[in-house]
Amino acid sequence: MTTHLIRNACVLTVNAGMEVFDPGFVLVEGDRIRAAGPMGQAPDGPFDRVTDAGGALLAPGLINLHQHVQMNFSKGLAGGLRLEKWSVGLAAKTRDAMVWEDFAASFRLGALEMLRTGTTTFFHHGASRYREGHEAEIAAEFRQFGIRQVLALPYQIRTPALPDHPFGPAEADAHLRARFRELDDRATDLVRIAAVIECNAHHTRAGRSSDELVQAGYATARDLDLRIGTHMSGGSLSLSFGFTYYKRLTGRSDVEYLRQMGVLDHRWLLIHGIHFTDQDMDMVAEAGSAVVYTPSSECSRGGGIGPWVEMLERGITCALGSDGPAVDYTVDMVEQMKAACLFQNLRHRRPGALAPARALRMATIDAARAIGMDDVIGSIESGKRADLVMFARDRAVQQLTDDPVAALVLATQGADAVLVMVNGEAVYDAGRFRAGIDPVAIMADAGARARRAGIDSGMVVRSVPDWPPVPALREREKWL
Repeated sequence: MTTHLIRNACVLTVNAGMEVFDPGFVLVEGDRIRAAGPMGQAPDGPFDRVTDAGGALLAPGLINLHQHVQMNFSKGLAGGLRLEKWSVGLAAKTRDAMVWEDFAASFRLGALEMLRTGTTTFFHHGASRYREGHEAEIAAEFRQFGIRQVLALPYQIRTPALPDHPFGPAEADAHLRARFRELDDRATDLVRIAAVIECNAHHTRAGRSSDELVQAGYATARDLDLRIGTHMSGGSLSLSFGFTYYKRLTGRSDVEYLRQMGVLDHRWLLIHGIHFTDQDMDMVAEAGSAVVYTPSSECSRGGGIGPWVEMLERGITCALGSDGPAVDYTVDMVEQMKAACLFQNLRHRRPGALAPARALRMATIDAARAIGMDDVIGSIESGKRADLVMFARDRAVQQLTDDPVAALVLATQGADAVLVMVNGEAVYDAGRFRAGIDPVAIMADAGARARRAGIDSGMVVRSVPDWPPVPALREREKWL
């Protein structure tokens, strides 16, 4: 069993006491953390590897609980579009122009960015079945990078809008059970299976969801003890096509719907929650559901700033995610931590409304709790899997602060990551990924494929810059 001692680090444990060892050490044995503490208690060698951190910040690997990693090909095309028009037009048309090899290229690009910025675990919110038997291929794509994935498989059956779908409830149940048996990996925890059950007012009114779908999908997820991802109470407040419009038509909020169906419990990851009411939050707290905040995504699409301080005050498990890179430009989770603090300060007009330490917990241990993995990952504690990220602390912007948590959350960038470990293995180390991973080739391939998909879908017009007064902008403006 290999051993790796990291010494002279500023260790942000994110344990129950939020202990900070500065300077401190972490000892890794195999795929587990064996010990952590102040430097005065560091064990003697020999060790297979010793890393002198030189005062760098050492944190648990960051956890992104909402990632549409297939969306890289429409990155940068969404400017000026509200969520509803973006979803129906740009995102759907781009996806329809992609073949499996395009999706795989997008996955590789996403893995590069996530590891490069300190994310070690992500919730892969699947949008559709890319092709028959694709799930094993998705798992293999991310395994080669060494990143930990919660692969959330869409639960879909025939509905009024999808009368030709091959699955009824029995077939969908059998499919999800088979993929769980095949891919859920408790030996390494590199792949956990979850479900996606889209059931908000938008999907229900559009005919892609139904009472039958929600009840049948939930029954399968409950039997397998799977987490369930779903978009909730997001989008704009437009009376013409937004969240308010759908609520007026259906007479209920998204949370009220799940409660009325009798399925709201701790398994649900309710994503966005921008327009939760006090009643919604009370129901979520009572049910023990988790909620995922995607701050830069919500603001990029003009959706609003959700009541996250109020949720935390109710004891709701709150986590962070980036959303897909087509919504915002980046999936950097350090950026999401800072954005969460700043936007909640703005909402409440109170500095410190959401403390940096709270944001760090939302990106680590609270996220792990939301997916039922807080006994495995999310903090630097003996016995947990060695998912660690070291951030350089020698940039000018990080200096002159006595609070290392604030230095990480508010003055650090994801690109400051210099060492990223998953299961004790260095999957990003001083600019290098695992053997066989060629970032230059991956980026070149993805770029060429994205340009082709943009042409085939007609979305290339959205790539025209919106600042020079050129005739092409008239075509672009049709989207606004």
